[in-house]
Amino acid sequence: MRLSTLRLTTTRTAAARVDRNRLTLLPFPDIGTLLTDETWQEHATEPGEPLTHTSTVTGPLITRLATFAQVEVNYATRARELNSPPPSIPRLLTTPVVALAGDRDVLRLTDAPDLRWGVELGVMIGQYTSRVPRTRALSSVAGYTVVNTFAAPGWPATVAIGPQLVTADELPIGARGLTLTATLDGRLRQKANTSDLLFDVATLIEHASARTALMPGDLISTGTPAAISTQRLHDGSSITVAVKGIGELHNTVAERSSPGPSTFGPSQAAARDSIEG
Repeated sequence: MRLSTLRLTTTRTAAARVDRNRLTLLPFPDIGTLLTDETWQEHATEPGEPLTHTSTVTGPLITRLATFAQVEVNYATRARELNSPPPSIPRLLTTPVVALAGDRDVLRLTDAPDLRWGVELGVMIGQYTSRVPRTRALSSVAGYTVVNTFAAPGWPATVAIGPQLVTADELPIGARGLTLTATLDGRLRQKANTSDLLFDVATLIEHASARTALMPGDLISTGTPAAISTQRLHDGSSITVAVKGIGELHNTVAERSSPGPSTFGPSQAAARDSIEG
């Protein structure tokens, strides 16, 4: 099953089920709110309201994010790029988030010279999860999505999510074997496979849930591969990150002073707390 959050008007969003070219509205404002219902799977498969609009715009899957855990290094190629040995245990960062963005959103970002971004597999939690063992951790997964986190040291992150959440039953176990890519202005910058993860999804959930209780709608991003971009983004930079079988997430960068339909970006400095688990 594929789920998305649609922008119906400038003030109204709605969760929707995606069946090929057909969209069915669900009685929830976004996917995050849907997941907070214990019977969310039943609601997601209900007949719902067919969408009659000729065009749709997707927003971020969730409009509020209580916990965002990001893996610092989870590919051997990334460790080599940093000239450091691969970590022996997952190092999860609890990253402050200043804004959530969706597919095709225009991003206005901090002017920090070391702003970084990169493609990541996103894991969305579907049930209350605390101290779950690895053998049962995948039962907590609602689905998988595409994530691109724009962050600089000392600043909260802008996190682009979407455009769809693909439920776990539609993908290989633990979302293994999926190709990830990132392009900047049409040039390939990153390519990897989720089978190359140093710590798989079950291991990450086990470690994250040992430190804090995970709630429905919480997000774990599994880390970005080598060639993470530190190149200065300019007005009009076009970024596409994709995970095969899940979708493509497109965003454009605009100068902060430029007019536009959407505004995202850090408003004040904030530190990133780290958790080793």
